[in-house]
Amino acid sequence: MTAKLGDKNYIRINPLVRFGIFAGIILLGLTRAPEVIARQSALKAGMVQIEITPDEEGYPHYRGPSTGTHDPLFAKAVVFQQGNEKVALVVGDLLWVERDLSVNARVRIEEQTGIPFQNIIIAGTHSHTSPAYHPNIRELTGTLRPPFDQKENTGEDDSYPQQLEDGIAKAVVKAFEEKEEVVLEVLSEEVDDLAFNRRFIMKDGKVITNAGIGNPLIREAEGPTDKELAVLMLKRKKSKYPIGSVSNFSLHADTFGGTAFSADYPGFLAGNLQGHFHKDFVSLFAAGACGNINHIDVTGTRETIKTSSEIGEILSSTIVQSANNFEKVNGTDLKALSRVIYAPIQNYSMEELEWAIQDTGTSPLYVEKAFLERRRKLKIRSLERMRRTEAVSPTIGDQGWKIPLEIQVFQMSKDIAIVGLPGEVFVDLGLAIKENSPYKHTIVVELTHSHIAYVPTEEAFSRGGYETINSRLAPGGGEVLADTAIALLQEIHQHQ
Repeated sequence: MTAKLGDKNYIRINPLVRFGIFAGIILLGLTRAPEVIARQSALKAGMVQIEITPDEEGYPHYRGPSTGTHDPLFAKAVVFQQGNEKVALVVGDLLWVERDLSVNARVRIEEQTGIPFQNIIIAGTHSHTSPAYHPNIRELTGTLRPPFDQKENTGEDDSYPQQLEDGIAKAVVKAFEEKEEVVLEVLSEEVDDLAFNRRFIMKDGKVITNAGIGNPLIREAEGPTDKELAVLMLKRKKSKYPIGSVSNFSLHADTFGGTAFSADYPGFLAGNLQGHFHKDFVSLFAAGACGNINHIDVTGTRETIKTSSEIGEILSSTIVQSANNFEKVNGTDLKALSRVIYAPIQNYSMEELEWAIQDTGTSPLYVEKAFLERRRKLKIRSLERMRRTEAVSPTIGDQGWKIPLEIQVFQMSKDIAIVGLPGEVFVDLGLAIKENSPYKHTIVVELTHSHIAYVPTEEAFSRGGYETINSRLAPGGGEVLADTAIALLQEIHQHQ
């Protein structure tokens, strides 16, 4: 059902996008028509996981030096091929995927498999118990002081970034080599009382993230949640032996805590599914739009907050117990489209930059004002580095800086599509994409290819709060991403 103006979950969508009025649609129909026959051939797929846990003892962790490994980290890849069309989705147990990591890995994958660069989605689960493999992550821990450049301060003896790139590329290449004819099954189930909007409008009108359990000053949650657990199950065509699953749910992977490496709840989900199916079953979890979603129910108590293990158990049990609800996917029709847009980023003054590079010491994290001040400074420094390394400078008559961002769509059948978006996307935007998609099942995958932090709605920017302070995009940038995703979905769906 399409969202209506005035609905709580409605997001502004450009009318041109809504009705699919694009010259490119006609062009696409002309250029892609000869491929229709090829796409009716058998669907082949391969799934592989490669461990990417750092070998070095004490390697930097998101929260500082690591204290060991609780459970291993993986890069998990699935490759699909039908006729001449080839696509790959690979997700790592990472806080996010830096642009250089994505580019380098995809270039290697294309060279070794022939999968087109633009047909490869690389994403992170957003595990907060993962390696600080890049200076942008290490800055969050306070182990790097500004200013710094991408190639400096990483350390010439740091071999992990190369190990990580190798693991991602190897997972896709091996999955490509192990392709076999498969059948797909799809599941869509609602999971209640697991994900909660973490932004709250307080009685004084302010918006606070993580306002606290039982806080009497909370008026209401600012926005919705997405309860859908979407699952693609891959089975061998002849024996129906389960190879693995692609699952998708909108919940921040910040549930484990501590300084030991862990895949967070997606790791527990994977372990449970392997225990049910078999030890080689690959559970690829792709995070849904959850930039403003966490696992804390403020109406409960600390004792009722679900652990990573409990979350993994609930999700895996839903999959296992819903075995009879999986629908067989008939008539697979693999297609891929991608588009690079130039999204506006926030501006800053030279005075603000001078303020942002000052060493402010180590103020306690629990002091809200100090925490938000540090995040403002980090954001400004990040924007300055973007200008030097990847942003597009303003043109005549346009005062805003922009950053290239890639939006991707894979069609699996006339009823199923996968969308890849960069950043920690607000759930409101993910819901808008689903509600305006022509597909029955639309799987939205966030945190692809580029680090841009939070992607709030324009309305959220008007209210302020932590996520808007920490976002790199200018207000309206999230709607641009959503509009583009919907346009691509409509464009690719029109040519069945």
